[in-house]
Parts: sequence; C-alpha cells; structure tokens
Amino acid sequence: MDEGSPGHRAQSEGVVRLLERAGVPVELDPLRVQNRLPGVLRGVMRKLISVSPVWLSEYLLRLFCRFERLPAQAPALIISSGGKSAFASRILKRKWRSANLFVGVPAPFPDRWFDLILSPVARPFDTASLVTGVIPNAVTPEAVAEAGQRYWQENLPTQPCWVVMIGGDSKSHRFQEPDWSGLIEGIRALTQKQGVYWLITTSRRTPEAVETRLQEELADCPNIAELVLYNREPKRVMQPFMAAAQRVLVTQDSLTMASEALCSGRPVTLLAPQGVRLDPGSFFEEMVEGFPRLPGVERVAMTELSAYKPEDNKAVEPVSLEPLVAPLLAELKRLNVYNRQ
Repeated sequence: MDEGSPGHRAQSEGVVRLLERAGVPVELDPLRVQNRLPGVLRGVMRKLISVSPVWLSEYLLRLFCRFERLPAQAPALIISSGGKSAFASRILKRKWRSANLFVGVPAPFPDRWFDLILSPVARPFDTASLVTGVIPNAVTPEAVAEAGQRYWQENLPTQPCWVVMIGGDSKSHRFQEPDWSGLIEGIRALTQKQGVYWLITTSRRTPEAVETRLQEELADCPNIAELVLYNREPKRVMQPFMAAAQRVLVTQDSLTMASEALCSGRPVTLLAPQGVRLDPGSFFEEMVEGFPRLPGVERVAMTELSAYKPEDNKAVEPVSLEPLVAPLLAELKRLNVYNRQ
C-alpha cells in the first residue's frame, strides 16, 4: 500500500522482490491510498486513530482516506510506505487483524502502529525493526543486466558512458538556476575533456522548465546517447541505463534513486545543489552524509561539475539487501505470516 509516490511505491516493491528472491510465494494486491484532509489536521488524525474503538476507526478511515478500491479479502501482511499511508495501515490492521510492516522511519506516527519496521537507519524503536542501510528497492546487478539486455539488445551506447538521474526540489533540497546551469555546463565540459557519452533521465519532480533547458541547451552536444524527459514521456529507463553505464550521477535529493544506483554495482556520484537544509539528527541527514563514505561513492557540487574528475571508474561491490532475508523471514514467522522452514 502506498500514497501514489513513485519513491514510496518502489520501497514497497523492493521488499516484495526481496521476499520473492528468497523463495517466498507472494500474491501481491497493490493498493493506493490518498488522504482527504490537509496536512495541518494530521496531528488530530493521529490522536483520534490512536484512541478510537474499532467501529469508529472504520468510519475515520472512510472520512480520512480515499481508495481506488479495497481488497476482497483480508491480507496476511500489509506493507506500507510513506506517512500518508500510515493511517490506513493502522486502521486496516485493526479491521482485518492482519500483521503490518512499515518501510521507512514512521515518525511522527507511533511505532506501536506497526508490527515490524524496515528502517534505512538504526533508531531506538519500541517495535521490532530491521535496518536496511539504503532505501529498499528492486535493483540488483542481475536485474540491471537483464533490463539492459531487453532494452539495448546488442546496441549498447559508445563507451565511456555515464548516466545522469535528475530529481527536483524537496523539503531538504532547493535547486536554483546556477545548479541547473552547472549541470548542463558540466555535461558539455566532460564530453570534451573525457569523451563521455550520456544517458540522461529526469523524474516526476523535475520542473518542466528544466526539461526544456536540457532539451534545448544539449541539442548540439554530440555525445547525448539518449535523453528521457520523464514528464513528457514517462519511460522507466533507470535500470537499462545503468546496465550501459560506467558511472551513475544522481541528484542527492532522491534517496530512492541514490539507493537504486548503489545497488547496481556502478560507481556513484551524488550531485549536490547549493540549497541543502538537512534537519539535524534526521534519518535523511544520516543517509546523505553517510553515502559518500561508502566505497565507490563520491559527491560533487552541481556548480563544480565541469571540473569533476572521478577517482576511479571501476565497478564496485554493490550494496545488497540479501543479508536482510534471514532476519526478515524470522520476523514474518514470528508474526505467523510465513511459516515454511
């Protein structure tokens, strides 16, 4: 269950794919939920849902949330990601008496709303939790190779080839004109200095004006192998692009895209805008500051991309979620969700 965001949907999908790779039979029934009430009322919503009886919870569910539909039968496990889905997860858990799993850091929602938390960082949760280290996702080197074979067949772009994944403004990151100018100038400069060929994709949050600039100002750049403007043509090309790349450059506003890049086995460069405001002690700060300490990960300011020279372009050991399999299965067994030995 997710709130419609591609990032949150990718997190839930990542957990499902991990279970499937572990041999767990999964019958998936995706459910999208939207909140009816504005964010300023979420504190009141949390209090009401925490203390309300079951019969009132179901009324509050219809009042607060809008679903495309509800499953025909109660699931064994509810997987949710994103704060907007937390209300529905809590109420449906009580309605169906199902176990529920939250992917991410649930604050400001109470830990006790969930039976298990998969958190990217260690926190003193009162509920059982497992630390993922990255945002859960479905990317593995094998999946990347398969996606590349389907997409490229035998026609891989000329090497060296780098991928650029572009996000947009978020609560913690604010991109300004010098950042976008630095990105475009950097692509042109590295084309000349290092002979790099480029696979570039924007995303849902990328402003249309930025997509227009990319299209117009890189039109005469000879080494653009492919440019995907996601808001005009929403192609999902990250995995096949990574299959063809020696290096992945990703704007660090998106922890999901950065995590996918880290799981691909390619060297990763985080592109930092000028406007970064990280809440001290937040999980976002911990991850953004921790990623560059991983092997094969570097960070460069977007305004300084023209002068960038990576330390090494060799493939690195991918970040893997496979070590989570055994403890995750143990937790699902404890919750009577999965009992196979």
